[in-house]
Amino acid sequence: MRHVFRSAWLLTIMAAATITVAAQQPTFNTNKQVTLVMKNGDRHSGTLVYHNDANFNLIEGGQEKAYPVEQMAVVDFGSGDPTASEVNQLPSSQNPAELQRHMLVLSDGTTVHGKLYTIKENALTFDTENGQRRDFELSNVKRMYVSAPGARELFASKGNDAPAGVAATTGSPGSVTVEAARGWTDTGITVRRGQRVSFNSTGKVAFRSGGETVGPDGNFNESKTGAPVPAAGIGALIGRVGNGAPFAIGANGQALTMPAAGRLFLGINDADTSDNSGNFSVTISTTGR
Repeated sequence: MRHVFRSAWLLTIMAAATITVAAQQPTFNTNKQVTLVMKNGDRHSGTLVYHNDANFNLIEGGQEKAYPVEQMAVVDFGSGDPTASEVNQLPSSQNPAELQRHMLVLSDGTTVHGKLYTIKENALTFDTENGQRRDFELSNVKRMYVSAPGARELFASKGNDAPAGVAATTGSPGSVTVEAARGWTDTGITVRRGQRVSFNSTGKVAFRSGGETVGPDGNFNESKTGAPVPAAGIGALIGRVGNGAPFAIGANGQALTMPAAGRLFLGINDADTSDNSGNFSVTISTTGR
């Protein structure tokens, strides 16, 4: 009987210790309304809560919900979508250096590159690219970019570089270099729905490290699992308008009809472009409807 009592007493002490340790983990309800912009374009707004883990949590409708940091592009502190000049200050690499992984935009437009260290009740602690650890008051932060590649693709695909409501071509048709290792390349051209656009493409790319090179038609014999355009060859030249469905271009010099109005982007038909090399040089010409 004494042994049972001692065991129960030890379990009680251990449980109390566990609760104490858990309570010491930093958790902050910032009382700050934010919008989490996910890489897939979804947006979630609520009060930011931070548990010092791999999620950002929001209180939405009285309930707390976790959102994985790895799925996030931007934390917007109520400032709306960024300008093109702001997005262009993000690192262009698909895998930025550790102290360039995140970017803060302050109320006066100043940008700070670095890496988020933690979130406090009223501030973000940031390891800046010059090696300093600094606190930035939440009230002075407009945006925090969590994924530079995700944000670049997301906001470029929404036509942020073009004036709102533009229907005609705003860029200058000409030669565009499409790097195989880059997700999408902005042509600088905004097209109309139904407009006819021609692509004259030269060059070769490799769709894996040390792999064979292919022309703009790609390789139809390779597996197309996860490729943006399953009907096209792997490594082929493809396009899309805004954030619409990608379409095949290849080496075909005939004019294609644009499926929507918006910014025109070119890319490589590959699920993972990070190990690609080479480029296509593409001359673009546009006509009326």
